[in-house]
Amino acid sequence: MTCLAIISFLGLDYIDWRKGNISVVFSAFSRKEKIPERKKNLVRIVEQTVLTQQIPQKNISKYTDEYGVCHIMIGLDMKKYSLLEKTLEEKFRKIDASIQKKSEQQKKDRNYLLWEVDKKGETSLSLLFSIEPEKKTEKLHIPQNQAALIIDDMGYSMENMEDICLMKKDLTVAILPFSPHAEETAEVARKNGIEIILHLPLESMNNTYDNEHTEGLINSRMSRKEIIDILDSNLKQVPFISGVNTHMGSKVTKDKVLMEIILENIKERDLYFIDSRTTADSVAYEVAQKMNIPSAYRQIFLDSETEPEFIKNQLIKLFKTAEKKGKAVGICHPFPETMKVLKENIYKAEKYNVSLVFASKIVH
Repeated sequence: MTCLAIISFLGLDYIDWRKGNISVVFSAFSRKEKIPERKKNLVRIVEQTVLTQQIPQKNISKYTDEYGVCHIMIGLDMKKYSLLEKTLEEKFRKIDASIQKKSEQQKKDRNYLLWEVDKKGETSLSLLFSIEPEKKTEKLHIPQNQAALIIDDMGYSMENMEDICLMKKDLTVAILPFSPHAEETAEVARKNGIEIILHLPLESMNNTYDNEHTEGLINSRMSRKEIIDILDSNLKQVPFISGVNTHMGSKVTKDKVLMEIILENIKERDLYFIDSRTTADSVAYEVAQKMNIPSAYRQIFLDSETEPEFIKNQLIKLFKTAEKKGKAVGICHPFPETMKVLKENIYKAEKYNVSLVFASKIVH
């Protein structure tokens, strides 16, 4: 306790001295006093060693008290102290000097460490190190795993678009051509930094009603020219797009020839492609890869059932898939249940070391 009290006093006294205030002990450092011959060897070792560590001269002060004990005060950082400590200990040992005591006290802005160096049975040297603590720098944790979440069937409600913007996440919206708010949705998404893709309608195997009532749909009976014309018309409906994903399409996406026609035109426009995989028989992603089109495919559908608990579990499944594989693509729809689950749980991506990214970051 006595040693700690001494260090505390010396530390505070040193701060006053550095500030130019009245100091009890360290004001003596400004007075040059003759150091007894028997101390010179120790002092010389300290000074030479400090010089090799490139510690500024202004950070070093010394004086001899009335009892003949030489006091040296050194200001330095923790890295230099560690090097200095080892070197001084070795040099003291060679001349039969020993460090009898080391006392330490930590303060908010400095650490103080007091050495009492003994030679021939008496305290010959007192070293007070004023150590600047190492600055702790917080490393930003950037998740290495990535998940892209695409919200399909956009273009029918501006309220849904507003909810997506309020989440302030890197989400991708897939807008249906000829939807009543297609252009307006794209404009709002662009202004809010949301990625936009065309949600391209393709013929389904078993959804007869939507096959007959979806404007802009490409069906398997169309000629090459018809497919190109409709695709071009669809692309003009949605501005600011970066890519294309499939809406329905289980009958078209398993047809290699049809997909080659569609993908050729997507490639010409430097767009990426996401296969929504509405059928396990889809060849769309494989064809896109062979054509060197940046592409990916959907792993998780969040809301094939609209029960909130199911949607939440699927969202977590998306994060876990990304955590396991490094990347994953999920697709959902702007159902009220889905939007509520997203708003309440989307932040949980970080728990799984996953970063939500635009679909353009997932394609390869």
